Amino acid sequence: MSFNKDSDNDLIKNSETMSTLSHIRNSMGEVLELDYFGKNGLSTYALKQAKTATRRYQTSIEIELIAQGCLNSEAHFRTLAAELELDYQDEINPASIIKSASIDVLLKRRGPLRLDCGSNNITLVSPTIAEFIRLQELFETKPELRASFAITTPELIREAVWRLDSHARAEKTIDELPQNYPHMSAKYLLTSLQSFIIGVFVASFFVFVFLEPDLLFNGLHVVLSVMYLSFSLLKLSAGFFPIANAPKIRSHPNEEDLPTYTILIALYKEAPIAAQLIKAMTRLKWPTSKLDIKLICEDDDYETITALKACALGPQFEIVIVPDIQPKTKPKALQYAMHGTRGDFIAVYDAEDQPNPNQLLEAYDWFRASGGDLACMQAPLVILNTSSGWLQALFGLEYSGLFRRLIPLLAHYGLPIPLGGTSNHFRKSALLAAGGWDPCNVTEDADLGIRLYRMGYRTGALRRPTLEHAPSTIDIWIKQRTRWLKGWIQTWLVLMRHSVKLANSVGFVGFITMQILVAGMLIAILAHPFAFVFIAYTLSQITTHQFANIATTDLAFMGVDIFNLIGGYLIFVFVGWRAFIPHERKSIKRRWLLLPPLYWILMSFAGWRALSQLPRKLQLWEKTPHEPMSKTKRLKRH
Repeated sequence: MSFNKDSDNDLIKNSETMSTLSHIRNSMGEVLELDYFGKNGLSTYALKQAKTATRRYQTSIEIELIAQGCLNSEAHFRTLAAELELDYQDEINPASIIKSASIDVLLKRRGPLRLDCGSNNITLVSPTIAEFIRLQELFETKPELRASFAITTPELIREAVWRLDSHARAEKTIDELPQNYPHMSAKYLLTSLQSFIIGVFVASFFVFVFLEPDLLFNGLHVVLSVMYLSFSLLKLSAGFFPIANAPKIRSHPNEEDLPTYTILIALYKEAPIAAQLIKAMTRLKWPTSKLDIKLICEDDDYETITALKACALGPQFEIVIVPDIQPKTKPKALQYAMHGTRGDFIAVYDAEDQPNPNQLLEAYDWFRASGGDLACMQAPLVILNTSSGWLQALFGLEYSGLFRRLIPLLAHYGLPIPLGGTSNHFRKSALLAAGGWDPCNVTEDADLGIRLYRMGYRTGALRRPTLEHAPSTIDIWIKQRTRWLKGWIQTWLVLMRHSVKLANSVGFVGFITMQILVAGMLIAILAHPFAFVFIAYTLSQITTHQFANIATTDLAFMGVDIFNLIGGYLIFVFVGWRAFIPHERKSIKRRWLLLPPLYWILMSFAGWRALSQLPRKLQLWEKTPHEPMSKTKRLKRH
């Protein structure tokens, strides 16, 4: 991206000019606003409400009137333009913008935009009332300056800046993590050293296959069995971890010190649930004037963009268009939108999410009461459609055990937490310090959670949930799980690039927990069908009267495999069932609880499918389609 140094100076000079015109939001500015809007027909009641909110949230009468829906932004600035006898611009050509190195600051806060209009340059402004009055005074004494100004809305300025050099911004987005933390980026699957080690391992494997097959088999069996068992025992311990009651909300939407909260929602082909999403976001208990909700869409997704615009979005919403540059992933979209985030805290939701209205308040309470090392709060994800079928029921059990038992256990003991892909609440400063999301990792949530831990940050667990639907078909479930497991493999390979350094930095307990959570889970999934094969082989030897030929170690391994399999199924059901609330238990048929073996076979198939995609389709993002929720449960039941 190239910049004009002279235009930088122009922007600085113009900003200085505008700052001299501005009465910084003080009591005099409030009086001017009340007087102006009173004369222009705003009701006394609306002005009184806006005045109260202005003092409470340290904003302005104008911002609060727009937030309350009493004032239309476009109509307001058209009126200001007419009164100042200035042109109003309802469209901004990005090609006419005078570039500057600091221009992206206009994505985050209000300010002037310089345009090259051929014969002269124009300063495009969205003045406050105080600035409007100062401009009136300026033009009375120097009317010739009118030709150098025009008016538009802050929204149109942001939209134009987003479109300016968007491809260059997207390319910068992709390179941010690889440049800042190259050893933590999944841009490349393997380092040279890892490729060498894997090559040596594969060669050694085939050597042992021919020379010492029994030693190889027994050695691998021990390692895999221990990792499998460790993962199961960690989950079992979570089943006994008590669930605390949801904490009382100390904050209230009317408190003065509430900061701006940014919400990022990456969307692709989500037109059918656009209206549902907007309704869910408007239910959040947070001042509208302090919300910055970014609906992040790909530039070729016309249907979703059209559907969102048809929802008559409130002032807290902004559609951000991401250029069509590979990799086309959710983390790339989130990282791209970070360039314009205005909040001190950031939440990430998915298109189908129905978060508890108090979730932002609970997260903020934790951040406010904790030190700066608390970087993230993970909300539990609760599956609504567990009654739809066995697949959805077991998906609900899995989520219940993970988000309401295992993650709270890990958070309580300060252990690493692979995040879920949604309902993460971040302290923005910590998120930026950690490098944000990795655009090249297709399970960006787990990767980011581990990276935050590696950098010395903590993750906590919320109690107020987000409601979701499980995939409706096995085909959709397989594709979704393939993407997740592919990303987990990426995450483990990134972790193990400097394993000794990692162990030294996070300590023995942290390192072992990471191995159990990531490698243990992958081994449990990938090795699952081989346990059946070995058990079947040993049993066939017994049934054909060749028991005497069976080695004691084989019998021992068979016992461990049976324990791992049956114990794994029982733990899967036990932990999830323990975390279910009564109405969830009533929603599923008891015979579905006998189907974890089938669920795990499908999971293993997805795991091997993920492994096969690594060489050819490393960053393939198989989209999970969503449908509107037919029946939404009451959030307070959770």
